Amino acid sequence: MINFDYLIISQVEVNLNKSKGDIHIEIKNEWINGDCLKELKKMDAESIDLIITSPPYHNLRVYSNDPSDLSNCESYEEYYYLLGLVITECERVLKPGGKFVMQFEDYNYTVGRDNKMGQESLTGDINKIFLDNNFSLWTKAFWRKYSAQRAMLAQGNLYYRNMKARDTILAANVGFVYVYKKSGNCELIKASDITLEEWADWADGVWNISNSGIGHTTPFAEELVKRCVKLWSCPGDTVCDPFGGAGTVNKVAIECGRNAVGIELNKEFYDLGNEKRFNLWDNSIFESDDSVEKMKERFEAELLAGKEQSANAKAEKAEQKELTQKKKDIRAEIKELENQLKALGLKVKKLRKLKKSLQEEKIINGVFRDSSREDTIHKNH
Repeated sequence: MINFDYLIISQVEVNLNKSKGDIHIEIKNEWINGDCLKELKKMDAESIDLIITSPPYHNLRVYSNDPSDLSNCESYEEYYYLLGLVITECERVLKPGGKFVMQFEDYNYTVGRDNKMGQESLTGDINKIFLDNNFSLWTKAFWRKYSAQRAMLAQGNLYYRNMKARDTILAANVGFVYVYKKSGNCELIKASDITLEEWADWADGVWNISNSGIGHTTPFAEELVKRCVKLWSCPGDTVCDPFGGAGTVNKVAIECGRNAVGIELNKEFYDLGNEKRFNLWDNSIFESDDSVEKMKERFEAELLAGKEQSANAKAEKAEQKELTQKKKDIRAEIKELENQLKALGLKVKKLRKLKKSLQEEKIINGVFRDSSREDTIHKNH
């Protein structure tokens, strides 16, 4: 369990409704203003089911003068060292087999800021930190935040008029969503908290999700967080974000029936989360009757619906195939009738020709008989 000596917005309560026999859970939201490394150390080991975060970048945007702020690191070596300490603590509090979703992207150099162009790849170093801390890469997605046309507004070199042969740079409009698994095994549940329709979209390794937020300089898209929460956790689980920003992960986790623990160092962002999100809630949002069992029931219902759709599609396909065959048969019959009519037309034409020939022959014969009769009469006279 988590140590509750620090700020707790709502308490965990399990109430049994005896008349209905249902268990109602009051989920909790912990929104903490502090250094995540210190706050993580206060938590019990293996108390978190899922971690979702997007850490600050080294020297890209300086959020504060606090020495604990990763954006203040003077070098990438210092940045990776401090990030590694945080990931080590995250590994401790995460349950065996639990997932750590890391959203990040490569650092893009600019002439104005760095006096050069190109990119600094973070993938290899971040991956090494995870591998050194008892994690393995489980899966990943690419987050397409916006179009290249929109990226042109921030990257003037993307305009066609500014292109340089052999020196082309593409739009920096894609981020990474890397999902790491802590060693060990979590409870395997043959079910999911998403619908069949959602899976048809989310299974794609490229997520087209517009970036949006509530005033944070680097907003975390709620739709992206929702996918991560529903794909890699269950109702009643606890989701943590050590770099909480304005509380996006907490908000989405609570709305999805999960407990949430968010830590944010910057007081301005922490207050923004309270002002724009958490202070606007009433207690009803913390009440949930959802459970793993109900998730299983929903999943079975989706499976049945999917089977019904599949059967209907199969029947429709068979019906379409039968209809196509009927059309082919009708076209063949029409063709045969046309051939018969054509043959009949030839016969009629032949008969007409024969009749005409007979008529002509009859006329000739008639003329011949008349001529013979006249000759006979003349002879008799």
